[in-house]
Amino acid sequence: MAAIRLSLVPLLAAVAFACTWVEPTAESARVRIVPADRVADCEVLGSITTYTKAQVAGIRRNANKVRTELDELARREAADMGSDTLVAAGPVSNGRRSYTAHRCLP
Repeated sequence: MAAIRLSLVPLLAAVAFACTWVEPTAESARVRIVPADRVADCEVLGSITTYTKAQVAGIRRNANKVRTELDELARREAADMGSDTLVAAGPVSNGRRSYTAHRCLP
């Protein structure tokens, strides 16, 4: 019985790593992430910092999945602020990333 439980641990870890835990909402889907040079004529609304788990059970998660989750969390916050555009303020670091929120579209 203990052998069966131990064999389930890697399987459960694999399933957890395969999942994206943050799904887009209708509002967040309208928020785009662009390079800084594309917001010169936009209104700055504020800044956003997002955080997600970079490791699960001591194992590093896929960097692209972490970035995707951080971006989606930022899009959700941006939509709540009335923002339609985000600029990443830097790279992902330890499961964190900062953004500036802008209103660019009329």
